[in-house]
This record gives sequence, structure tokens and C-alpha cells, in this order.
Amino acid sequence: MRDEVKQYKAECEVVMQKLIRVAGLLVHVGRSCETHKLKEGDLSPACVISSSLFKASELDGIKHVLGECAKTKGARSLLLRKDILGKIKQYDATLLNVVEVFQAELLLDIRFALISERREVCRSTSLAPPSPQIFFGRDAELAHIIHIIFTNIGSRPGRIAILGPGGYGKTTLANAVLSHDRVQEHFEDARYFISYLEDPWPRNGSPESLWSQIHAALNLKETILLFDNFESPWDQSDETKRSVEVLLSRITSLRHVTVLVTMRGAERPGQTEWTQPFLDPLGTIGLTAAKEIWRRIVGSYDDFSEKLIMAVDYVPLAVDLLAHLSQVTPPMLLWEEWNSRQTKLIGRGEMHRLSNMEYSIQLSINSHRMTSNPDAKDLLGILSMLLDGLHIKQLNRFKGILVDMDMMSCLQVLRQCSLVNLIGDRYQPHPIIQLYLIHTQDIFEEFYISLACIDVQKATPEAYAEMVLEVNNTKAMLSDFLKSNFASQPRLVHAIVMFTELCTNIGDFSSTLLDQSVKHLLATKADAPLLIQCLKVWEGYIMVQMTWNLQSRNFWKQKFLLNEASISYQKALKLNQASEDITSQGVSHHGLGRTYAGLGMFTEAEISYQKALGLHKAAGDNIGQGNDYQGLGQIYQQQDKLYEAEASYKKALEFQKIANHVINQGSAHLGLGHIYKQLNRLDDAVASYHKALELHMAANNLYNQGIDHQGLGEIYLLMNKENEAEISFQKALELKKAANDVVGQGIALTGLGKVYMKRSQLKRAQGMFEEALNLYTKVQAAAWEKEAKWYLDDVLAKLGRAAWK
Repeated sequence: MRDEVKQYKAECEVVMQKLIRVAGLLVHVGRSCETHKLKEGDLSPACVISSSLFKASELDGIKHVLGECAKTKGARSLLLRKDILGKIKQYDATLLNVVEVFQAELLLDIRFALISERREVCRSTSLAPPSPQIFFGRDAELAHIIHIIFTNIGSRPGRIAILGPGGYGKTTLANAVLSHDRVQEHFEDARYFISYLEDPWPRNGSPESLWSQIHAALNLKETILLFDNFESPWDQSDETKRSVEVLLSRITSLRHVTVLVTMRGAERPGQTEWTQPFLDPLGTIGLTAAKEIWRRIVGSYDDFSEKLIMAVDYVPLAVDLLAHLSQVTPPMLLWEEWNSRQTKLIGRGEMHRLSNMEYSIQLSINSHRMTSNPDAKDLLGILSMLLDGLHIKQLNRFKGILVDMDMMSCLQVLRQCSLVNLIGDRYQPHPIIQLYLIHTQDIFEEFYISLACIDVQKATPEAYAEMVLEVNNTKAMLSDFLKSNFASQPRLVHAIVMFTELCTNIGDFSSTLLDQSVKHLLATKADAPLLIQCLKVWEGYIMVQMTWNLQSRNFWKQKFLLNEASISYQKALKLNQASEDITSQGVSHHGLGRTYAGLGMFTEAEISYQKALGLHKAAGDNIGQGNDYQGLGQIYQQQDKLYEAEASYKKALEFQKIANHVINQGSAHLGLGHIYKQLNRLDDAVASYHKALELHMAANNLYNQGIDHQGLGEIYLLMNKENEAEISFQKALELKKAANDVVGQGIALTGLGKVYMKRSQLKRAQGMFEEALNLYTKVQAAAWEKEAKWYLDDVLAKLGRAAWK
């Protein structure tokens, strides 16, 4: 019984609110009649019915009964509960009938506006704004809209929605449509621009002003209406949204009215049949158009101008605002400000959607759809941290982390509001939204730190696939953690060191993250072992970059890298000596050996490696000794001391087996394969390359697997096994593409070219050598370019002789 009492009190409150709303509507009817001096017969049947049903006395009666119901307490409420509940339902049904008759308050205001204006105005002048004087990058969209307008205009006028994020130029494009020569010639002064800014309706709570602007248009033969910022009235509660859609559908049902709407978001209003093919939501305008906008506003353009417009991803509003700022502040100074303030910089004057980029973004983030789903804003903040976005394969994984969030619902809202795009297989915020929102979320610290800490050699296939999928996001997150003074420095450094091993496996040898780590540890005066741990990995990256620059003859870059390496090793040695850490001293000497080897200073390299070997032996460091022997094998090989190299590689393999280091064992077998190739011990070479491949596959090392297959291809070619060679080179090419190793791809293509030359398939060989040459040229690998040109000239000469014969 008490539950029934609670029920009738709750229903009483609901009906009371409906009553207040209908009473307000009736008062509005009376005031509107007085304002517009309506005569008998002017009101619609709906108004007459509502007036007879709801006189003031009757409303007061219902209000009185409902008030008494709400006040009833104690035993009386228990006794009368069923009678009271019956009355409440009766009044609710009566109110519902009236609401159904009215459908929405909108229809009354439409009626009054049309009656009043029909008496006073015969024809209205055009409300279309002037043509935009600075208009670039939207020619295709403008042509699309004009084509739709003038296709079947007599029988099916266009209904066109211009969609997209805030600040992308929807209003400018719409103005260009209204001021287009063909539109002006056809519609003359019957072109109407109805704008809605932040407020969905006028302050009196009715759409009367809308109809007072478009009343004349509804009576013209050929009219074009533009509803600008239509999301303002439409993106409201479900009841209001339906009312607005009904209103719009009534307008779009008129066969002599062409209708355009501009709206933030990617969703068109319902109940209107929009003309197809649809206009896609607007994207950014591109570099060329952004340059033109800048030049027209500023009168000049420089490198800093380009940096600024690239930084804002060519968003039209941002480009426009920055260009205006550049009229009084040099682009160089703006660029310096941008690096510290970013989107806060993009504004001029007051907080308005057309004069402040952040305010424009806030309008989208604080829209009704977003505030109705608070988790959507949280998810947007999380996505803004992910440099590479959220891959659809990771949705279930993230659902397990964000257990209290309906991710699919949030993603739908974010896409509806044009805050997030689905680009390929990844959900990504618009870059300028990402800049506005970027901040650290504690919830994902554990996820990305744990992901980075996985040992790539021991990772399951599923874990390895996830690590590769999230590599760019992980890199961005680790960089952010460094900047945010992460609570546990040792754990963060360990995560970065482990993550770099994954990067090496997939051919990413960028040292940026390690550079940041070393600088951060030095600046914070971190413990020596942490800095040494970073330097140990960092020097390996420096050596790879030095190798690339040796290939490209970039001697200035080589010198810079050598200086960087020397400075770091000197710092490391001082720290090591202070801490009496002989293992780390060995690491530093090993690094110097690699540096000297990279520059061809083999005597100095051998001395450094021998010092490192002695220190690692004293420390009982098997991995260190194995690495030192590996380094010695490489410099002996470069000096054609092949037997000394073979002995060193075998010693390296011995120590790496003791340490059970899979990747390093593979590297030792790879070195032996190269030696056996030079010694013409081809069967031994094949066995060594196969063993290296087996180990590198076990360690998930894509980069070295490519080298293993390349080595096999070269041996099979020497053994006149063209089919096996072709398979190996093809596999090497696939792996080098996966590892993003451009030079390695060129080497594999050259190998295929040699196979086709041997088969006298000269055209195919020519194609391989040309493709290899293009890749080498792209990365300025001069030494490899020379080799590719030699092979290409050779095949062209043979083709020429074949043609002559």
C-alpha cells in the first residue's frame, strides 16, 4: 500500500508539471491574440478546441485537486490511494489529448506570425548576406551544392545539409551559395539567411521570430532559405528536437522552396528527405588554400606562417584568426607563443564562435548531445592522448579498462558531434580538438606502462600484435609521462628501455624518446644506474643513425652524432667511475668502440672493445662479453680478417647461449653467415642464416628476419637456385616494408632484379632496379644509389643489344 502511495505522489508531480506547461501555453495564446489583434475566425480549429477545453476556472480546478492530492498524508493517503490515483490518470489523459491536438507550441506561433505578416507585408526584401571576399578551398563543395540546387528545381527543390565541425567554414560556404551568380539570377531577392547562434529560441521561449523572418518566403514561387547554425534549435531535448524536425519538414514539404541548413556535427535532422548524393561533412582545406587565405589577409607569407597553419591542421577559422593576429605580431613571435599556449592563442576580441577557436570548440563539447552523455567527454579526453587514435581491434581491450563506460554509445555521440572521425580502422579526434583537450589521464598510465614493459622476446603472438598496434600511442604516452614527473622513475626508464627493443624489432630507430629520457634524468639528477641504463640503449640508436648517414654521405650529420655519442659516453664514464660500476664502464667502452667502428677508425674501435671485454669479464657479465666479441667480429669482417671474425662470432655465440639471450644468438649466427658467404662456404652460410632466422622469429624481431632472408637470397643466387632466391628476396621485401626499412626494401628489390637478370627477364629486372633507385633517392642513400644505377645501366644496355639483334 505504501508503494501505491509513493506511486500516486510521483505521478501527481509529473501531471502537475504538464499542467503548468499547458497553462503557460494557453496564456501565451491569449497574449498573442491581443498582440496581433486577431479577429474571429483567425484562430485555427486547434486553438478553438483548446480554448473550450481549458478555461481558466477549469485549470484552477485541476490544479486545486492535484494540490490536495500532493498534500494528503498518513492514513488518509492509504485509504484514498486508489481514488486519487484514478483522478490523476484521468487528468493526465485529458492533458495528453490537448498536447496531441497542439502537437507542439510551434504551430501556434507559426499561425500568428503568418496572419499578422500577411496583413502588413506583401513582399519582403532579400536577407542574404554579401558574398565572402576571401573564399578558398571549397570549390568542389560549392559546385556540388549548385548542381543539386539546379537539378530538378521545378519538381524537387534541393534539401541540403552542410555539416562539419565548428570553425570549418560551413557558414562561409553557405554564403557563397546564396551569393553565387546562378542563385542570384534565379532567386533574385527571394534569398533568405536565418541565423541561430547560441540560443536555440528567442528569450520568450517560442519560435515566433523564425517564422516572422520566413513568412514571405513561404508565399513566393521560387525561394531559397538558409538556416545557419541549425544545431542550436535542433540539438535540444527529444521533445524540442521532434518539434523542430516537424517544423523543418513542413517547410521542406513546400515544392517551391529550396532549403539549406548549416549544422555542427555529422547527423542530418529527421523527417526531411535530404537530396542525394549527400554533401560529405566538411574537412580541412589543405595547404594551398590555407596559404591563399593567409596571403589575402596578411599580404606576406614565410616559413613561420606555414608552421602555424600546419600546426592547426588547416582549419579555416584557426587559419583566419592566426592570419589576423599576424597583421600586428610577426609570425615568428606567434610561433614561439604557439609552442607554449597552442589553442589558447587562437582568438581576437571577445569570446565568440567566430573570433575564438577555443570558444568554438567548447560549443561543440558542451552541446546537448554531449552533456546528455557525460562519459562521451571523458572518452574524448582519453582519445586526445592517443597519438594514433583507438584501433577498432582494441575496443574490447579498452572496454575492459573503462568498465563503467558505454564506449559504443560514447563513440556514436562523438561522431554525431563531429568531434571524432573514423579514419581507416582508427577512431581519432580532430587534431585541433586533440590539441585543446590533451592532458594526462591516470587511468591509462598502468595500461601503457605495462604494455611497454612486455619483453618482446617472450611476448605471445596476441600480445606482440597489440604492442605493434599501439606503438605510436605508447611512444606518445611515455613521452608525456616523462614531462609529468612520473611517480616511479625506475619503472618509467625500464618501460622506455623495453619499448625501444620493440621499436628496433619493427625498424623504428628514432632516438627522440631516448634523447628525452637522458635529458630528463640529467636535469633531475637521477641515480647513476638509471642514466647508464638509458645511455646503453641510446648509443645503439646513435650507431644505427650513423650507419644510415654514412650510406647517404651526410658527413655533417655523422660528425654531429659522433659528438653526441662522445659527450654521452664521457658523462657515463664519470658516473660509472664514481659509482665503481665496472659493468657499466664496460658498456661505455663498448659504445665508444661502436662509434669508432662506424667512422672506420678500426684500431681505436678494437682497443675500446678489448677494454670493454676485460671489464665485462671481471664483472662476470656474459651478455656484455658476448656483445664485445660481436663488435670485434664486425670490425675484423670490415677489414677482411675473416678467420679472426669467425672466431670472434663463435665466442660471442658461446656467451649469448650461456646468457640465453635469443636475439643476440641470432645476431651471432647472422655474422657467421656473412663470414661463410665471403669464404665461399655456401652450405655453412645457409645453415647459419636459417639458424639466425629461427632465433629472430622466436624473438619477434622483424628487422633482423628481413636481413636473414636477404642473406639466404644472396646465397641461393650464388648456388644458382633462382626459385629459392626469389622467394627469400620477396620475403625480405615484405619484412622490410613491415619494419619501415626503406634502404632494406631497396636491397631486397635489387636482389630480385638480379634473379630476373639471371633468368633473362630483363624488363622485370629493369622494374626492380628502378624501384630500388627511387627508394634510395628518397632517403638520400648515395652509396646504394650508385649500386642501383650500375645494375640499371647494365640491364638497359642488355635490353638495347637485344632490341638491336
